Amino acid sequence: MILQYLRENPGRALLTSPFSAPLKAWALFPLFVLFALAVGFPAGLLEFDPLETGFALLLPFTLFVFPSLLEELFFRGLLIPRRISASGRTAAWRWILLSTLAFVAWHPLNALLINHSAIPLFLNPWFLVIAAALGVTCGYGYVVSRSIWVPVIIHWSTVCIWVLLLGGRNLVLEI
Repeated sequence: MILQYLRENPGRALLTSPFSAPLKAWALFPLFVLFALAVGFPAGLLEFDPLETGFALLLPFTLFVFPSLLEELFFRGLLIPRRISASGRTAAWRWILLSTLAFVAWHPLNALLINHSAIPLFLNPWFLVIAAALGVTCGYGYVVSRSIWVPVIIHWSTVCIWVLLLGGRNLVLEI
């Protein structure tokens, strides 16, 4: 039963191309970007501050694996049944919101138990609001596309831009 679930959900989701995803799978991403910018700059979570070191070339690869791929595999690929859209909109949104709550809760838990340097950021209510918006965006993209790559790309591009261009590394990484 568990192996069958793993094969059907994250297993098949890994094999489903993001290029076959319907355009509406990406629909929330521009809205998320506008929301994150509107909240992030006034809250002091974003500032234009490009990273200008050779280390910047390695960060996208690292950020692809963690947080993007690993978090999306867990919070979307495992927590949201891949074919939930067949159960209707209400069920799909219920699973999206459940996965988003877990995703948001993970950040303070991560800071308190593992990454103590991230405590000020991961306990910041405005950061958690943006994380919730990202969770909904990624969850919706996953439900519509049934590909884990849609939320991975959304998550990865968000984190890369934040860390490489908008000062995020100053808040969470020790560089």
